[in-house]
Amino acid sequence: MAKSLEEIIEEYDELRKSFRKYTKDSQVKSDNLIEYQSRFTDLKAELRDHKAKVLSQWIRRDDKAATAIKFRIAVAIHEGRFKDEKGNLVYDECTINQAEKYASGSEQYKKFVDQRAFYKESYTNICDLRDDINSYIIECKDRNKNN
Repeated sequence: MAKSLEEIIEEYDELRKSFRKYTKDSQVKSDNLIEYQSRFTDLKAELRDHKAKVLSQWIRRDDKAATAIKFRIAVAIHEGRFKDEKGNLVYDECTINQAEKYASGSEQYKKFVDQRAFYKESYTNICDLRDDINSYIIECKDRNKNN
């Protein structure tokens, strides 16, 4: 069963601390470095699915999608049929130009934008974590060469 992102992060933190302690306090041996390298590689592989899922969600909220949802909200406001979460009409009919301004401030659009920012930040964090893990993999290789 695939690990959750939280489990991967927790395992990474523990592995990183263990590796630092090992390289600081012990006589570094090739077999142990290979084991650490393998564990870091496994963690990096575990992140692959999470990276793909988060990227997919972020792409679903790209500029084109943002424009489309804002326009759908603006049209509903313009036609006087835009409702809040409770089902109440929020705006009276108005011009499409006014409706576009209102759409930008609507709760639904703000929620969409917040989700978009969340998935972008999550994607960036996962990529950064993969880069950090890759640095440890490279360090293991370099230390093994120098052993």
